[in-house]
Amino acid sequence: MRKTLTALALCSLPFALAAQSPADYSNHQQQSRRIQAIQAAYPGLVQVKSITKTSGGKDIWMLTIGTSPASAKSAIAVIGGVEGHHLLGSELALGFAEKLLAGSKSDSISRLLSNTTFYVFPNMSPDASEQYFSKLRYERQGNATITDDDRDGKNNEDGFDDLDNNGKITLMRVESPMGEYKTHPDDARVLIKADLSKGEKGQYLLYTEGTDNDKDSRFNEDGEGGIWFNRNLTHNYPPFVPGSGEFAVSELETRALLDQLYELFNVYAVVSFGTNNNLSVPFTYNAAAASQKLTNGYQEADAKINASVSDLYNKTVTLKDAPKTTPTGGDLLSWAYYHYARYSFSTPGWAVPKAKPDTAKKEKAFSVEDASANYLRWAAQQGITNTFTDWKPVSHPDFPDQKVEVGGLDPYVLINPPYKLVQPIVDQHTNFLVKLAGYQPTLELLNVKTEKLGNGLTRVTLDLTNKGLLATHTKMGERNYFTKRITVKVNTSGNQSVVSGKSKQLLPTLEGNSSQTLNWLIKGSGKLRIEAACPTSGNSGIDINL
Repeated sequence: MRKTLTALALCSLPFALAAQSPADYSNHQQQSRRIQAIQAAYPGLVQVKSITKTSGGKDIWMLTIGTSPASAKSAIAVIGGVEGHHLLGSELALGFAEKLLAGSKSDSISRLLSNTTFYVFPNMSPDASEQYFSKLRYERQGNATITDDDRDGKNNEDGFDDLDNNGKITLMRVESPMGEYKTHPDDARVLIKADLSKGEKGQYLLYTEGTDNDKDSRFNEDGEGGIWFNRNLTHNYPPFVPGSGEFAVSELETRALLDQLYELFNVYAVVSFGTNNNLSVPFTYNAAAASQKLTNGYQEADAKINASVSDLYNKTVTLKDAPKTTPTGGDLLSWAYYHYARYSFSTPGWAVPKAKPDTAKKEKAFSVEDASANYLRWAAQQGITNTFTDWKPVSHPDFPDQKVEVGGLDPYVLINPPYKLVQPIVDQHTNFLVKLAGYQPTLELLNVKTEKLGNGLTRVTLDLTNKGLLATHTKMGERNYFTKRITVKVNTSGNQSVVSGKSKQLLPTLEGNSSQTLNWLIKGSGKLRIEAACPTSGNSGIDINL
């Protein structure tokens, strides 16, 4: 289902901006109101529609930003909510739209929106992200589709249980000589795996908070939360894995996004916000992987572009200590490159900074690196409180004769910053996207020469130039049949005819800052028009007098 979003009653821009400045992350209803405010404030620059509803009944919004006609300009797709527990991703996508349009009266942004279209999908996982705002808070990635994750013929029969009644799901540790975990030597609140090679012994079994409701000796393996958007796409789709779905693109939102993007031939890059990361740390070229029949590695030229864009990102965005990641399959980052054949970039947007020891408190560097221990030290240094639940004994029906405690870090905190830090992160990523648009491929016909040869013949020579830093297509795009190539047409009229050369030809990828010389032998006289066009790279035309 597709529908146009009805705008709110017109209101002043200051009021609209004030209304869209929440004190915490926005739920789906609040996101929808912010989108309505954008459309009301910038009706000439924004088109909004719902491309589908999820199985939970929530709209998947699409914002088309730029001057009309949108499809005639090179475009970037910006996608948030790729993972339901990564709330920052939706804030970055929606915040980008808000900040970009707020600056649309400036000359630079006005020119940008005249030359580039942005397709913004703020939240692809609204069913999952709502869990943050629910009475019981836990990290969820699946939509509202009912699933049987443990394949026992029952649905959602073994979910989380709030054993300490604090409204959030943390961890549960059970004292056991069979345990694999021990306390961190520098912070006893944190559990780490015992290193058997060093003779260490474990003290605890570690689970997520809950009980074995279906008595299959597993905990919380089949609760609410169905299919993960970022596990349901087609490249390296992982079958029979919880969250991946019965088949690739099984969900309304995944199908709707892919259908929409496949119709948008002008998109040259996809920027997504999620835990996958090839922006602060770019992918590298692997000849063996890139040469496989079913390619699973970046082509060399595309890897160089990834490195160049990563350099731009690191000069624009302060993102330290973000880990290098390897996509696990069915993910958007991989699909956008390997199957959609566009430049594909992803970033978490934020990572917990490496906390230096406070010498005034006689802290020392950690003897064992651990994300939870690092977060707790960083949070204490920043004055951030109430993000850790102290370990508390509970009575547990599955461990009647053992000591069971519930506690640990709050859900969401390792991948989502406190909301007070979000706006500067949005500002930096908006600047990055604006600069990335400055890299876009742009065609131009230059250096036209004509040479009279007699008998009504004229040799026409020119250079087709890509003025942008990005190639007109990825190298991966040369391997498929649906990526639109560069089309060069010689439009003859009257007594004109093309004697040598092609009157219409398709050209392969034109690298950034490069040219290709073309020539024709034309018979006749008068005005001749030559045009070059490519959806990802724009159009250029020139009139020649024979």
